[in-house]
Amino acid sequence: MPMSHSHSAQKRPLLVGAATIGALVLSACGSSSAADDVSPTDSQGLETVNIGYFPLVHTSTIVHADQSGYLEEQGINAEMTQTEGGAAAIPSLISGDVDILYSNYTSILLAAEQGLPVVLVSGNDVAKDDHGIFVAEDSDIDQFADIEGKSFAVNNLQNIGTVSVYAQLEELGLSPDSVDLVEMPNPDMAPAVANGNVDAIWQVEPFQTISKQSGLKRIDDMFAGPTADMPVGGWVTTKEFAEQNPEVIAAFRQALSQSSEDLQGNHDLHLELVPQYTEIDDAVAQDLTLPHYDTELNIDALQYGADLMEQYGITSGPLDVAELVVE
Repeated sequence: MPMSHSHSAQKRPLLVGAATIGALVLSACGSSSAADDVSPTDSQGLETVNIGYFPLVHTSTIVHADQSGYLEEQGINAEMTQTEGGAAAIPSLISGDVDILYSNYTSILLAAEQGLPVVLVSGNDVAKDDHGIFVAEDSDIDQFADIEGKSFAVNNLQNIGTVSVYAQLEELGLSPDSVDLVEMPNPDMAPAVANGNVDAIWQVEPFQTISKQSGLKRIDDMFAGPTADMPVGGWVTTKEFAEQNPEVIAAFRQALSQSSEDLQGNHDLHLELVPQYTEIDDAVAQDLTLPHYDTELNIDALQYGADLMEQYGITSGPLDVAELVVE
């Protein structure tokens, strides 16, 4: 039986997320002074910066920036911390456990809309064919339009995946209610669609390759039509950290830019890096569809995403993305 969630049920996790973030707003008001956010210096004169990253193929940018010495060359002693994905990692940034964090833009913009002091540092990746929609091998779903009335798994209902599904439905003249969105962790999706518990799933690398290798059918890019080339994930810090450490922000941007240039289209480098910090084995790494990296912050594209978030009720009001960018 496909899982069934009404459209009103889809809204519930959004409210829970808002409540959690609301609690963080209150705690942030009583957090340490801005002076405490100045990066400490180590014995070699390097600025010690704790960098939080979710272990995806896409965060090979920061792993390579660290391993290649680009961060050190820029004066940063990086302490690397693996975090959870999505909104779950934002509290570690607000509490000061990490200084700079990788997250998807939807979670970042949602946090900003709820009053958390987050600012954008750098871009990282843009949606291309490394994000796919998969169905069971024998499914009668052959294209996106066929998902009307079906269940569709995304890893978080407050995520950019939700925005993309709704935008593509709207382009087809369909309402958000015409698809049952189901929240499910990425590793659980392929078995769920194979077993018939859900009709379609969103798979980002490395899960896309795992799904292909297990015989699932890829019907389309997850980000297509009105959401083609959407910026997906980037780097964020707090206003206090950015104000107190402008040289660290500039150094971080430079190191990340050098790293992403090395990685762009470089399959061998990904094959060397990715199995080190993820649970991906070489057989999967060998077949990965590489991400498309872009460390520039595309304000127009991000503003478009923010406007869609408001339109679909993920945020409750307008956001000016340009105000969230570190100078």
